[in-house]
Amino acid sequence: VDRCEEDDLPLPGDVPVVLHHIFDADLRHLLTREKQTTNVTCMQPDEAVGIESKAKRLNYIMDDGCHKDLPLAEGRRCEGGECCDKCSRNIFPTFATDVECNLEKFPELSSLTFNNLGKVRTSTILMFVRLIERVRRTIAQEYGLPLSLVLPLQAYSRKYVAGTTQQGG
Repeated sequence: VDRCEEDDLPLPGDVPVVLHHIFDADLRHLLTREKQTTNVTCMQPDEAVGIESKAKRLNYIMDDGCHKDLPLAEGRRCEGGECCDKCSRNIFPTFATDVECNLEKFPELSSLTFNNLGKVRTSTILMFVRLIERVRRTIAQEYGLPLSLVLPLQAYSRKYVAGTTQQGG
């Protein structure tokens, strides 16, 4: 990849096939690594009545700095209408290696967006795609979903200030 970039040449045509094999191997390796599972209590917005409770919920909507303060209560309903004991969060402490996250080798990883790829090295883009694909495959594996249903999206958020004109997308 580096040589192609230096010589301003396209990547070889077999790169997608090689990447597919790398993605498959990444998931196989990840599934052999340490996994920490924590059962969690399902939560939902607190629907308590009363003016104070309603004010707290409204504050969450009106003030983006209060998102973390949304009152919650136990009892989110799982699919089918019944809560279950299978709610958990899995953490893979070695999901990405130090080499894969090395900001000296891949400096653009610190602020990569798809909006400005013209200034990003191909090696960084490929590493970013590799990590995103690992996330996608892990989600499919963890939740028993067909891989084709887990689509990677890159989202961003931006503070909106009332009374100002927003520019851009």
